[in-house]
Amino acid sequence: MNMKRSPVAAPPSSILIDAVLDAYVAWPEENAAVEAAYRHWLGAGREDRALAFAAYSAALDREEYAAAEYQRLIERAEGHVPVNGVRRVVG
Repeated sequence: MNMKRSPVAAPPSSILIDAVLDAYVAWPEENAAVEAAYRHWLGAGREDRALAFAAYSAALDREEYAAAEYQRLIERAEGHVPVNGVRRVVG
C-alpha cells in the first residue's frame, strides 16, 4: 500500500514568531494595567469613581483584545507546526 502524506508546512516565519512573542509580553502587561485600574477604582473618591470605572472598563477591553490577539497568533503559528508529521489545518 502506497500512502502519501501531505507536505509539511514550512516553520513559522521570524515575523510570526516575533508577533507571538510581542503578544505574549503584551497580554500580561495589559493584565497588570487591569489590576492597577481596579485598585484605583476601589480607592477612588465619590467624585472620581465614574472616571475610574471608565478607565477600569477600558483596561479590561485592552486586556481582552491582547488575549484574543495572542490566541489568534498562537493558532496561526500552530498551523505551521507538524503534529506527527502531518500539518494541522487551521481555518
